[in-house]
Amino acid sequence: MRAGAKGILSGQRGISLASLARWSKSWPGLLAVSLALLAGVILFQVFTALPSQLPAALALLVSLLLAWRWHQALLPAATALAFLIAGLQVRHLLERVLPAGQSMTITGRIADIPQEQRGQWRLHLTPERAEPAALMARLPPLVELHGALPEIPVTGQRWQLEIRTESLQTLRHSAFIDLPRQRFWQGLLGAGRIVSATPLPASSWHPLDRLAQWRSRVVQASNAALPRIWAGYVQALTVGIGNQLPPAVWQIYRDTGTAHLLVISGSHVAVITGFFLWFWRSLWRRVPVLVRRWPAQQAALLAAIPAAWTYAYLAGMQSPGERAAWMITAASVAALLGRRHAAWSGLAFSAAMMALLDPGQVIDLGYWLSILAVAVLISLGMEEGQWRQALAAQWRVSILLLPLLAFLFGSIALISPLANLLVIPPIELLAVPLALLGAALSLVDWELGYRLLFRLVAVEMQAVTALLDWLRHWPWALLTVTPERLGAALASAILFALLLLPRYWPGRNLAYLGFIPLLAPGTGGDGGFRLDELAIGKGMAVFWQDGRHTGLYTANLWHRPDQRALQGEIAAHLQKAGSSRLDVWVLGDLSLPQPVPTAQKTLVPPGNRLPELGRPARVCDGIAVPGGKTLHLAKLQPCALRLDAGKVLILGDMDEPTLNAFLRPADRGAPQVIFAPYTWDVWQRHALLQAFPYASIRYVGEGGSPWRWGGGRLQLLAGSGKRPYWDLP
Repeated sequence: MRAGAKGILSGQRGISLASLARWSKSWPGLLAVSLALLAGVILFQVFTALPSQLPAALALLVSLLLAWRWHQALLPAATALAFLIAGLQVRHLLERVLPAGQSMTITGRIADIPQEQRGQWRLHLTPERAEPAALMARLPPLVELHGALPEIPVTGQRWQLEIRTESLQTLRHSAFIDLPRQRFWQGLLGAGRIVSATPLPASSWHPLDRLAQWRSRVVQASNAALPRIWAGYVQALTVGIGNQLPPAVWQIYRDTGTAHLLVISGSHVAVITGFFLWFWRSLWRRVPVLVRRWPAQQAALLAAIPAAWTYAYLAGMQSPGERAAWMITAASVAALLGRRHAAWSGLAFSAAMMALLDPGQVIDLGYWLSILAVAVLISLGMEEGQWRQALAAQWRVSILLLPLLAFLFGSIALISPLANLLVIPPIELLAVPLALLGAALSLVDWELGYRLLFRLVAVEMQAVTALLDWLRHWPWALLTVTPERLGAALASAILFALLLLPRYWPGRNLAYLGFIPLLAPGTGGDGGFRLDELAIGKGMAVFWQDGRHTGLYTANLWHRPDQRALQGEIAAHLQKAGSSRLDVWVLGDLSLPQPVPTAQKTLVPPGNRLPELGRPARVCDGIAVPGGKTLHLAKLQPCALRLDAGKVLILGDMDEPTLNAFLRPADRGAPQVIFAPYTWDVWQRHALLQAFPYASIRYVGEGGSPWRWGGGRLQLLAGSGKRPYWDLP
């Protein structure tokens, strides 16, 4: 009977097992298909206007028809499929934008780690129900809310909230990345202020409720066992919550390039999954009945997949942890199928799956930094698993990432390679396992055990923090360089790439010459003047930088959305300038943004007093400011500025006598660029044009692309064409 069946397979139908194997090998491998899928998502992200889906659908159909005879046609089919999936996701998201100005009651689950500041919480909520019912059809996948809550929220917890929706333009901005675009792809299509909040009871059967309960119990147990800061270390390593760590501690880790150790990184997930795999395999081998039914190694590999995803979710499903979970899944499935797992295929598979499920990942800098770091580790032979090689690889990864960080952020932590080399082993191999073991004991309410383990972790992390604080005060530990120098970053990256050569390769040590292009001073770095118009609706806001000094001019901020939108823009530009607060803030009128910016010097219009500022202010009457000075106008008239050696003029909403007096030939100068509020009347605009016929005049607040002035040139900050599909009101 078996021989007959074998004959059917090998003889009568003309299909042998060997030919079937050769046929299957002719198909593209996992690495090629994963890269093709990733290419389709990247291709879609090139478009700023929503592209047509018809060409991609035709390409997919033709490629599938060709793939039956020419198997490599599966690659363009995968690219077209990924393009179509990304397009379908966009159209689905555009239908679920939450309108601003609505009062509603929303029920949902906290999606990630809430952030607390000054008693106010900011969190992301996954909506489940809403009232009025008319809004149910437009509920977005994710909503960002802010306000006071009656208790500490945790990831996965369900809440019922009364909210007042707000514009998406009021959310945070960044000078380095396109946050509105990232938020769109995350499905964050609604924002609002919390009016009242009620936590909902957890279900005893729902897995997300169970995980939320576990997270809450770990937080409560650590807070009961340790002081606030010490408990913050335990919570950061177990459930990914770092709110209790003061800014000074975070600054120490950022300055030494080790901040990734205080979040749930991919290495955390890999280490914990490795410990779980070893434990499960050892336990399985002790039960003979189980061993006879299924090999211990396969049972451990199968159990490692849910363990990795459970820990990644317990830690808030942060992107590095999610990537590690995907790679562990790929490796485990390959081993269960009896195929040798290739690290490159696993990396490409995890990158493609994350991009396919969330196309916005490919525009996330952290996504590419993580992939780059893992790729360098793979190229250095990390599959062999020797600890000396692992430490050397970590050293080289830290150095190879320096050019990219210097290009993007304008600062490099030279101490970062040494700091990572010293603190990664004790944290990854000792602090993280002890913290998670203590968390497990807290879930079974063994108080003595988790108190002891939590205290050991806190003592170790205090020692690590003290070591890093000592290292960052070394000379040349943290350097500020000129950002956005592509040539210097490329030259440095090419030289550092020599570290990838074999150990005894001649000239390998020349790689360390890559520090020279990074540290070389840039042309026109600190002495340059740059001015940006900030796009905040109908309001007027102009930010300028003169060397290391910064300034801000505001006016016409009478509408609440404009007031709130300014905060994110200021923070983004200060971050770009490498400063924590403004040097000077000039108020063109009595309108104030919310919250009020922090500045070393605040200048107000003559004859006015603003007690709402909460601090002393000077009158803007001929006061020197970075890059220029304020102008002397009449009493009760707005402040005006002349900047960049008189090339830039900023005017407020003044009356007719003041404007006529200002436009006298003896006082007006010869500016090249003029910024004025859109509220100027026709006669004011005509008078300004008559006085300055050769100047470029921008009426801020009437729409259009914002302007930038720098290096004696005027340019648009954004294209004047169609608005991008992700730029939502």
